[in-house]
Amino acid sequence: MGPTIGLPRSLLYHRYRVLWTSFFDGLGVETVASPPSNRAILDRGLRLAVDETCLPLKILLGHVEALKDRADYVLMPRIVSVARGETACVKFLGAYDVVRNLVEGVELLEYNVDVQAGITERAELCRLGRDLRGKPLATRLAYERAKRAESRFLVERAHTQEIALEQEGLKVLVVGHGYNLEDELLGMPIVRTLKELGVTPVTAEMHDQGSFRRLAGRLSTDIPWTYNKELLGAVERYRDRVDGIVFLVTFPCGPDSLMTELCVRRIKDKPILVIVLDELQGEAGLRTRIESFVDLIEFRQSRGTSRRIMAPLA
Repeated sequence: MGPTIGLPRSLLYHRYRVLWTSFFDGLGVETVASPPSNRAILDRGLRLAVDETCLPLKILLGHVEALKDRADYVLMPRIVSVARGETACVKFLGAYDVVRNLVEGVELLEYNVDVQAGITERAELCRLGRDLRGKPLATRLAYERAKRAESRFLVERAHTQEIALEQEGLKVLVVGHGYNLEDELLGMPIVRTLKELGVTPVTAEMHDQGSFRRLAGRLSTDIPWTYNKELLGAVERYRDRVDGIVFLVTFPCGPDSLMTELCVRRIKDKPILVIVLDELQGEAGLRTRIESFVDLIEFRQSRGTSRRIMAPLA
């Protein structure tokens, strides 16, 4: 019986869950994910975090603590860069150390990715697999199978996105990181509300990451953060195929705030709504703002105007 690896359902889980679960399954190592985010998990994170910590990192702390008695180890990667000339947000660089110092009684399992320093995902996950199982060949095969599973998942997700874009009716691009959009407490209420209002949500995370980072240069050549460049690329790819854009920002994220301000200043032909979430956000007020935004889009279309109309930022 091998160890059980805990996967916090936060931050990079939403991006790499297929890779991680397939890889550990190929090694014969059991994984367990923390429950979907809820108020209790957020409250745990709030008790552990310092006030200035960003909201996704506070939720991460709550998820890690929720795994304390359910797993032998908790996976906590340190992502510095995944492409040359780019970097990740500082929360991905520091998440391991934040968790190690703030959550007691948890054994962390770490791997590093820093492409600019020559440290690749493949090398680090294979190293991690050898540490767990001591079988180099089996570890390499498990990684290759996991990458194929991840690739199939991304292709299927892109196909789903294209189908959504062909739907009749209003379509709104929701621009936000997967760890916000797919979080049950943060982004999912927004996606559900749009669907309930008869709007097709198009999510910016469903894409070919490399091509989207290249597209980002049309809006900005200076943004260094990989995951924000991908969101900028999604805006550039989909802006002419949707009726409005919603930016989802979690307080106090500097890179997201800068990216959003840049788009607000440069996109003049689409209604835009900026939603800034913090731990005090309530669903009732959020729904009212989304309903008003949808009404605004419908009014704009009924007038047949190309004039820029923008919803309030806060």
